[in-house]
Amino acid sequence: DIEDMGGEPQAVVANPRRCTMCRECIRAPGMEHKVKLLRKSNHFVFTVETVGAISPADIFKRSLDVLAEKCKTILQELKSKSG
Repeated sequence: DIEDMGGEPQAVVANPRRCTMCRECIRAPGMEHKVKLLRKSNHFVFTVETVGAISPADIFKRSLDVLAEKCKTILQELKSKSG
């Protein structure tokens, strides 16, 4: 897609969630200087699939709880080994 970014037209990804960063857009001769591929370092896109027994939102919330517990365990191990 072409968007007006401060008076200067720029090409942007039409559907960022479908971009796989395959670099195909810069492989054509001369395009490597016209296209920038950038990622946000603190931005993650992922898909949660379910068969319906638990909603995707609940699966996500539960996964965050599991991740938080694992982080606590790692921090406790690091503290016990360093001190």
